[in-house]
Amino acid sequence: MRRMEKNNSGFSIVELIIVIAIIAAVVTTAALSVGLVFSANARTCANDIMGAIAECKIATMSAGQGNVRLLLYRDDTGTIFSELQTRESATADWTAVNGAEKIGARRCMVGTADGADDLPQKSGSGVPTLESGMWEIGFERSSGSFSTVEIYDSTGNQVWDFYVRGGSKNYQIHLEKLTGKVTKELVTAP
Repeated sequence: MRRMEKNNSGFSIVELIIVIAIIAAVVTTAALSVGLVFSANARTCANDIMGAIAECKIATMSAGQGNVRLLLYRDDTGTIFSELQTRESATADWTAVNGAEKIGARRCMVGTADGADDLPQKSGSGVPTLESGMWEIGFERSSGSFSTVEIYDSTGNQVWDFYVRGGSKNYQIHLEKLTGKVTKELVTAP
């Protein structure tokens, strides 16, 4: 009778290649999934900002609203917020319509230059004011054009375009001064 010998030689090269291929496939899938999540955050954030601007325009043009403005800012945790405010006269205080609404995650970058993340962070507590640092957008009631666009880049220049970026997606939001139109465009990275 033949005696069976134990094979203690370890794994074969084929087995090792198969294991390495499986690990590579899992890592690649995980990396792509994370990128898609961040890209979806950028699209959602850009759409939310455009929706907040549209809400401001509608509130401005509807009867009896007084002066209306939209403020965009980050809080101290880095979360992006919009706040619609009204006032009855030029001397009255601004009051929040619905309070601050979260419109973006900390994973989104919003800025005035491609790749920059310079959306102002609100300093202090209470009702946001322009002095505490934020972007302001307002409309003319009669024409629907922009009356106020207080968006400045890092050098202090007023801009009419800003970017929302997350993952592999980069959206440019353009404000058309004379018509009050807001457009979003997917921009490819250089």
